[in-house]
Amino acid sequence: MYLIKANFVLVVLFGFYQIISAGDTFFKWRRLSLLTIYMLSLLLPTIDLSQLVNETASLDNILPRITYNLPEVLVSPTRDLFYWPHLAVWLYAVVTLAMLLRMLWQAFVVFRMAQHCERATMNGTAVCLLTDDFSPFSFFRWVFVSPVNKTPSQLQQILMHEQAHVEQWHSVDALLSQLFVAAFWFNPAAWLMRLQVRNNLEYLADHSVINGGTDKKTYQYHLLAVAYRMNVATITNNFNVLPLKRRIMMMNKQASNPRARFKYLLFVPLAIALLAMNNTTIRANVQKKVVKTTKTTKKADASNKVYEVVEQMPTFPGGDAALMKYLAENIKYPVSAQKAKEQGRVVVQFIVEKDGAVTGVKTVRSVTPVLDAEAVRVIKAMPKWTPGRQGGQPVRVEYNVPVSFRLQ
Repeated sequence: MYLIKANFVLVVLFGFYQIISAGDTFFKWRRLSLLTIYMLSLLLPTIDLSQLVNETASLDNILPRITYNLPEVLVSPTRDLFYWPHLAVWLYAVVTLAMLLRMLWQAFVVFRMAQHCERATMNGTAVCLLTDDFSPFSFFRWVFVSPVNKTPSQLQQILMHEQAHVEQWHSVDALLSQLFVAAFWFNPAAWLMRLQVRNNLEYLADHSVINGGTDKKTYQYHLLAVAYRMNVATITNNFNVLPLKRRIMMMNKQASNPRARFKYLLFVPLAIALLAMNNTTIRANVQKKVVKTTKTTKKADASNKVYEVVEQMPTFPGGDAALMKYLAENIKYPVSAQKAKEQGRVVVQFIVEKDGAVTGVKTVRSVTPVLDAEAVRVIKAMPKWTPGRQGGQPVRVEYNVPVSFRLQ
């Protein structure tokens, strides 16, 4: 569930970023926004506001109730020959592990190059000299350059560009974007966002070179000259990140109106809205508790009164034996709960309405969210009952059904 929520937040926030950042030149604000999206995607799904309503929990027990209890249902693990969710989990784990190993290998290659390369100082910058025809690149504090077939002016431009990456810690952004792709590889937004991160880092470095006094046209021609050099790794900041056409367009673009940068503050209400969506169940519980408290101070409407015991109790189609068979055949022991060694007794409460429909399904005794959800799922799916009667009239009747999940 966390993975689904995190990916949903990532898609929504990145989509909003694409809309508000289109065409502007606020590269520092773009960088801050992209990093914020990564952090919110990880944090928002974990924020639980249930503590805010804990003080009202005791209201549920103000009035004692005696609810009719059905026989207990025992659920034990079954051994399926094939389980699709298992395959999905294994596929996700294998692909994620492969991508993480690829990142580690690239980091190892860069580290080994830094340890064995010839070192030199160019224009006051310590660099590692490349012997192969690789594109210049940097990784954290290391700058890698091949001085072959380059004029002093070109070398100065390269060093200014890579020093901008080093001084502004762009490798953190690049590494974070790679980690998100490894974790959310099935989400196209993660891949598109990595591209946006890499491009924006190049916009920042390019503008540092231009602002340092380098002629814009000369620098652009130099970029075109190294456009097809081979890159060492995707986790590094490479001098010839493509597409060059967009980089050149951004260098030639007129600076955006400074006032327009305040549009990025719209991320705040959007993040609050996503947080509220993540806690909709909390709000629903608050509303239910307020309603229940109000009902204790007023005389209940006789036509909607919920009974615990009536003259003629509701019956499940086929009787109690059919009910027990339905529950035993449909409640499954979740695989994730088995792996986590989760077991215990869940008590689910529900109401058989006047028309026999099952409503108001909720847990009155919880074990874990996974086990609770499985018991509630099956109770909600029950067919209509024959409604209970009091004084010859159909009435609403409340039941409890205990479900014991027990590992063998």
